[in-house]
Amino acid sequence: MKRQAVGRNRVWAKGVGMVALCGVLAVAWSPDPVRASEKDQYVASVITMLRLHAEAIRQLATHDFKYSRNLARHVTGLQNTFGLLGPMDWHVSTSITLQKSNPGPVLKEADFEKMADQCQKSMKGLYQASIQHVEEKASAEPVIKALDEVQSKCTGCHSLLEGVAPDVWGTGHKGK
Repeated sequence: MKRQAVGRNRVWAKGVGMVALCGVLAVAWSPDPVRASEKDQYVASVITMLRLHAEAIRQLATHDFKYSRNLARHVTGLQNTFGLLGPMDWHVSTSITLQKSNPGPVLKEADFEKMADQCQKSMKGLYQASIQHVEEKASAEPVIKALDEVQSKCTGCHSLLEGVAPDVWGTGHKGK
């Protein structure tokens, strides 16, 4: 029984490693005429890290094995990686200029600040849920729910922006 779990863990680890390697190779070996700018390549790398942290959080929360205690580290990694693309105040000020011009209410800077605060609270909630899961052997459900909340807050805000907000979580949203 334990041998099967170790085998599954190795397969999962190899799969995550292959996803990361494929992402790096795709960016590194793309032909020069269609090669993205250095900034776009960097943003794509950070988005890949965000996605990998989110996937690791889901795996570690729902499966108990040797590396499960790393759950809070991946949550911290998600928070730190998010910060690589600019602090929330930068997101807010940029959001004002990128907001879609569709019929409907125009959001003000205070609205985006509120969304940013809610996102930060969601990240703190994710961290607390991960600590409880690891230290108190609590249910994985609050961790998954908190991760879903963080991801939906990012996607919700990006859906308000005009064509430039990246599809961070791979949900098909392209900011349009």
